[in-house]
Amino acid sequence: MNGAKIAVTTESGQPVKEVTTNAQGTWDVPVDKPGKYKVTLDVSTLPQNAEVRGGNNVRTPTVYKGNCSSVLFALQPKGAPGQEQQQDSGGQTSMWEQAAQLAFEGLNLGLIIALAALGLSLIYGTTGLTNFSHGELVTLGAILAYAFNVGIGLHLIPAGIIAVIVAGVLGYLQDRLFWGWLRKRGTGIIAMMIISIGLALVLRYAFLIFFGGQTEAYAQYVAQPGIQLGPISAAPKNLVAMGIELAVLIVVGIALLRTRTGKAARAVADNPALAASSGINVDRVIRIVWTMGGAIAALAGVMLGLSQTLKYTMGQDILLLIFAGVTLGGLGTAFGALVGSLVVGLFIQVSTLWVPPELKNVGALAVLIIVLLVRPQGILGRRERIG
Repeated sequence: MNGAKIAVTTESGQPVKEVTTNAQGTWDVPVDKPGKYKVTLDVSTLPQNAEVRGGNNVRTPTVYKGNCSSVLFALQPKGAPGQEQQQDSGGQTSMWEQAAQLAFEGLNLGLIIALAALGLSLIYGTTGLTNFSHGELVTLGAILAYAFNVGIGLHLIPAGIIAVIVAGVLGYLQDRLFWGWLRKRGTGIIAMMIISIGLALVLRYAFLIFFGGQTEAYAQYVAQPGIQLGPISAAPKNLVAMGIELAVLIVVGIALLRTRTGKAARAVADNPALAASSGINVDRVIRIVWTMGGAIAALAGVMLGLSQTLKYTMGQDILLLIFAGVTLGGLGTAFGALVGSLVVGLFIQVSTLWVPPELKNVGALAVLIIVLLVRPQGILGRRERIG
C-alpha cells in the first residue's frame, strides 16, 4: 500500500527516521547500530476502508549487526456498518471470519513448508542424514530465481523454472562430489550432520556476500489486489502458487508409489543393504533423491519469495518449521512430511488469534511436543523394533 507513514525510534524513544511506503508497500530505514527499535505505523495515513489486523500498530524488532530485520503490518478491510454491534452481541462472526482468513494463510504456509520438508524427508529416509543445510537450498532457489528474473530480465515464470532445474543439478553434484565421497570414506551420520551445520554457515554467508543483507522482491507479482472468496481475501498469485505446490506434492507422492525409481527409493529407505543385494544401485537412487530434494527445495524457495520477500536468511528462518513438519509427520515418510507441515502451518497462523504474532511459532512447536509424547513415531511414521 502506498503512502503509509512509518516512524522508527530507539527503544528509549529517540527518533531515528520517518518514511513513507512506496507503491509496493515496502519501506527501508538504515540504522547506525544494532539494538532494539520501536516501529510505529501512523494509522491515520491508511485508507478509510483498511485497518491493522489485530489492532496493534507498533512493532519492536531487534536489529543485529550485518542483518536486515523485516517488519510487517498486515492490513485487513474494516468491518461493514453495523458489524461492531454484531460483535458486541456475540463476537462470533468477526472471529470466525478472521479464523478462516488465518487458516487460508496457514494452508499457504504449510504447503511451502511441505515442499521443503519433502526433500529433507526423502534425503533422511535414503541416507539417514539430518541435513541442517537444507534451509540454504531453499534460499538458493529463491536467489537463483531472483538473479534470472531481476538480474537477467527474464519473466518470473521461466526464471523460476530455470532456478529449479539449476538447483536440481547442484543437488546432484552436491551428493556426487561431497556427500557421496564422505559416505565412501565411512563418515558417520553424526559427523555428517555436524558437517551439514558447517556447510549451512558457509552457504549462508556466501549468500550474504553475493546477495547482500537487504530484502528484495521479484519484478512481477509483487502487489496484487485480493479476490474475495467468502470470508477469505486471497491474492491470485497465492491461489496459483498453492495449486502448483499441491500438484507437485501429489505428483512426487504418486511417483514414489508407482514408478520403479520411487519403489527403489522406498526399498533403500527400508534397508539399503537388502536393496543393494537385490540389484538396486543404491548410490544412483540416492543421487536421484538429492536431485529431487534440491529441485523441490528450490521450488519452495521461489514460492516463499513470492509469498513474502527475499533475504539471505529466509531458509534459516523456516528451517525449524521444516524439521517440525518432518518430525511431526514421521521421519523419512513423504506423506508424513506433507501432513505434518500442513498442521504446523495452520497452527502457526491460527494461533495468532490468541497469542502475539511474535510468538506464533510456539503453538506449532507445542503441538509437535504433544503429538510426539502420544505417538513418538509421528503421525504417519511406523514403529521400529530394536533388538
